[in-house]
Amino acid sequence: MPSFEYQALTSSGRTQKGTQEGESARQVRQQLRDQGLTPLDVTPVVDRRKALSSLSWLTPKIPIADLSLMTRQIFTLLGAGMPMADALRSVANQAENKVMKRFATGIFEKVSEGHSYAQALTSSGFNLPSDYVATVRAGEESGHLVEVLSRMAESIEKQEKIRKKMRSALIYPTLMVVMAVAIILFLMAFVVPKVVSVFDNMNQSLPPLTQGLLSTSEFLDQHWGWLLLGGIGMIVVYKMLMQKERWRSQRDQVLLSVPALRKFLVYSASARWARTLGVLHASGVPITEALRISSEVMNLLPLKQKVMQMEVEVREGQKLYSSMKQAKFFPALLLNLVETGEGNGQVDVMLLKGAEHYEEEVDTAATTLVSLLEPIMIVIMGGVVLTIVLAIMLPIFQMNSMVG
Repeated sequence: MPSFEYQALTSSGRTQKGTQEGESARQVRQQLRDQGLTPLDVTPVVDRRKALSSLSWLTPKIPIADLSLMTRQIFTLLGAGMPMADALRSVANQAENKVMKRFATGIFEKVSEGHSYAQALTSSGFNLPSDYVATVRAGEESGHLVEVLSRMAESIEKQEKIRKKMRSALIYPTLMVVMAVAIILFLMAFVVPKVVSVFDNMNQSLPPLTQGLLSTSEFLDQHWGWLLLGGIGMIVVYKMLMQKERWRSQRDQVLLSVPALRKFLVYSASARWARTLGVLHASGVPITEALRISSEVMNLLPLKQKVMQMEVEVREGQKLYSSMKQAKFFPALLLNLVETGEGNGQVDVMLLKGAEHYEEEVDTAATTLVSLLEPIMIVIMGGVVLTIVLAIMLPIFQMNSMVG
């Protein structure tokens, strides 16, 4: 049922804020009147969330490491018996950077006004992982928020560890690409025209390779501004297209059709999904609700749609293992673990074991992929530089043969 944020007056004339579920804004207004309140403003929460997500690439983003630390601080304070508002105020006071201080302060103010933690996160104005907000909401609705935050902090930290490993592994290849592009552009824009211009006064035709290199150099020199604008325009258009589900689905289908990438992407998605589902199920969230929330961690739309279909099948009475098998993308080991878990009543434990296994697989695959990229990039860079050198040297060899 849709949720609505409301602002209303009490019988004593005080302003009260909160949320109310209803089929429509009119129904919510009537519910408020039945409670003795005078509604002033009723706003659909869903619409506001959609508006935020449509501009998610323009909104400030909370770093995963900071979000993990904040989650751990909040569940520690809640576990000690501190109310949510006081816990958030304490976290805001301890924030070490301005962004986190502004974020935590805004959340604290919303909760103090009567909003739930999940509602405050939704309307914070910051770009947060959708599965994080959905998990918090499920924890609040099930009454297991502290347990959910505890397990979620650990899950976020493990995912952040993998991200850092991959990021550090990609630093060297990225620097190589940047340096290679910079060197090639410098050669094409400044070195090649000056060197080859020596042969302009000679009555001999230049080799085809040299002529092609000169034409490319002249084109870059005359149109570099348009090329730069075109590159920026392509990035902006791509970002806009990726806001539409149809285009994202087509992109993801292409990625999954590449044999070298499919295994890596499926293992990565399966690990995130298994950890999220295991954390939610272990925290007391019903399996159907946990499946719905876990679909949010699926970055690839074709896989996300299959997980959403699994929710329908499990709600209709089908076992989780059978539903996963019908989805036809989960790795065999994870299927076996879930089947065993359903047999002995330890699905959450088996899901978390599967998540750990495939997180290690993803880490190993990423390291292997990066180690393979390095020699490939060296060969490509060497080939491009060799082509430029040959284009410069060929006229010299030709001139020497004529003199000889």
